Amino acid sequence: MFPEFEVVPAVDLQNGQVVQLVGGERDTGTRYGDPVAAARGWIAAGAETLHLVDLDGAFEGERVNAAAIDDVVTACKAGGGDTDDPVTVQLGGGIRTAAAADSLLERGVDRVILGTAAVENPAIVSEVTAPGRVVVSLDASDGEVVVSGWTEGTGLDPAEAAGRYADLGVGAILFTDVDVEGRMSGVRTDRVERIVEAVDIPVVASGGVSTLADVRALRDAGAAAVVVGTALYEGAFTLAEAQNV
Repeated sequence: MFPEFEVVPAVDLQNGQVVQLVGGERDTGTRYGDPVAAARGWIAAGAETLHLVDLDGAFEGERVNAAAIDDVVTACKAGGGDTDDPVTVQLGGGIRTAAAADSLLERGVDRVILGTAAVENPAIVSEVTAPGRVVVSLDASDGEVVVSGWTEGTGLDPAEAAGRYADLGVGAILFTDVDVEGRMSGVRTDRVERIVEAVDIPVVASGGVSTLADVRALRDAGAAAVVVGTALYEGAFTLAEAQNV
């Protein structure tokens, strides 16, 4: 997983539309239209992986945008860009059981992202048929892991939690710095470095990217990949430029 540093466009869905939240707050941020159109655009631009999140599912605890996400997965499997190779899909939001995770993997999702479910019940990772295709999402605000759509604190230290899931055999850790998410205010590499130092599996960083220098800084901090949303949608830089930092 992530043999080379990768820039991953975000396709976050709320009420059937692409949206980028600000600071993890529900019903904030800007909408960017149809998710399939957005996905096809990133595929054409050369994306190797797309990061899909059912935001309604994250808040409600069950998948809400399933139909739209199925259409995006279909578009990714059709491929595009210069090679027509299928694009990897990682999906999170509202996945609360191992059975649900297995079902998504069987239907073409390459990696499932478990957040709240994994934090509340770490054993769920071992219940998934292919733990190596699980990405555990550790979203942090004010130095603690938050769950349920970033609305509830847990008291868990992100780096300590990351080590626990690495020992359970997950494929990667997704670390989101919620306090800077969607604000285009810059990244905080010290948070990412703590996670990288705690585990021997890939760490995917998310939150705060506003410039190519931010992408470069996360790469240099040891992140295996970076998820970028607002900066790409607002045209701060192109996907190709980010891939070539």
